[in-house]
Amino acid sequence: MSIPAYLILGSPTSGRCGVCADVIFKALGDDDFCGVFISKNETPTEFDRKIASAPIAGFVNYSDAEDARAKIAGLDESRFTHVFYIADSTKNMADEIEDFKKTVDCGKIRLARIWSVLDCATLARYPNECAPYADALAHFADCMLLSRRTGVPNREIGSIKSRYEKLCYPMKFELVNKRFEVSNPIELLIEEARRISMLFDDIDPVDDLDIDENNIPDEPFNLERKPDPYMQRAANGMRLKPIPDISEYARETREFERKNDEKI
Repeated sequence: MSIPAYLILGSPTSGRCGVCADVIFKALGDDDFCGVFISKNETPTEFDRKIASAPIAGFVNYSDAEDARAKIAGLDESRFTHVFYIADSTKNMADEIEDFKKTVDCGKIRLARIWSVLDCATLARYPNECAPYADALAHFADCMLLSRRTGVPNREIGSIKSRYEKLCYPMKFELVNKRFEVSNPIELLIEEARRISMLFDDIDPVDDLDIDENNIPDEPFNLERKPDPYMQRAANGMRLKPIPDISEYARETREFERKNDEKI
């Protein structure tokens, strides 16, 4: 039987490992064991040691998607009950999602949910530069975790939520506190697709067509499945809807916060 896997998206310092630690310690049972996959390219966080010390979890470092795929293929289903896969934030998000889809297609794991961890402080500080990145996170999210909210007015947090609610995005919102904890970590583990993207869904292209016995088109129609907009490429290989890299903005925001803390 395949192992439920949770794909965790987000920028550097957004709090992905903190959320993982919170779920491991508060939502998993004594009979569970979670493999937390994290890229060797990621900067270590204060939560790494906490996760590594958990008797029901362990880190699996991967160098690239192919290495991660091989290590996932070797997991013992009788031992591993969950996989938390932290996408490499040093690489393009679309590439990471595309590679993870290939891993899921191998059959050893199944996608349970996608957690998108949004750095609200960086979005508030650089709204024009980071809004397309936030939209991409929302497009793939089953759960949108609003993190790094210190210093961000509640009205701005409300505006983030209302933007996607007005667009009828079905994802679940969770507020992440200063300790990178959520109010109901168990709910994050529920296997329920709430994302806009259908990249991981097994859907017959015919279902996308408005056809019945009384509505059969005279002209030939294309039965190819529509590609996800963030996965589409031009003839030169470039993404038609590129996802920006906001890592530099995140670093600048952390530096700004650090200097402010020193003044207090």
